[in-house]
Amino acid sequence: MAFNYVTEPGPINIALFQVTHGLYILTAKHDSKLNGQCIDALMQVTNAPPRIVVGVGNRSLTHDMICDTGRFCVSVLDRENPTCGEVVRRFGFQSGRDVDKFDGFPYDVNAQGIPFLPDAVATYDCTVVPEMTVNLGTHSLFVASVDCAGTRETGEPLTYNEYRKNLRKERS
Repeated sequence: MAFNYVTEPGPINIALFQVTHGLYILTAKHDSKLNGQCIDALMQVTNAPPRIVVGVGNRSLTHDMICDTGRFCVSVLDRENPTCGEVVRRFGFQSGRDVDKFDGFPYDVNAQGIPFLPDAVATYDCTVVPEMTVNLGTHSLFVASVDCAGTRETGEPLTYNEYRKNLRKERS
């Protein structure tokens, strides 16, 4: 069977939906302001020292907060949690410039006061390595040291593909 090759951005994006990766809540704190957003661009880049890279839109409040503080936290969403869809909508479909995403939402904070989701599969407390940050125009890639990580004994990470399938089911 032959591939249907495409060159237009829309069809290329459909093909890119075949890339498998997780869904995460990226959080930051600046002064007393808390914010977070849903991301799917995260990967481990080294294990000694432990480092990850996250891709963050340059126009987001979370991006600005990370640039100002050099710190962030990541919560790995649990696919077994029935509220995952609500969490993704809260952190992914509204701007922290317009609403307080943590208002009425349960969260804990790490030693730096950065929020994380207590029902996450894992959390990573991170410090940006500034000389390794790359501006891609619309997004920045932040390489960060994982200073501390926490895991639970239960749960499974939610993948972006699973979330999209569930979203289609909800819409039909």
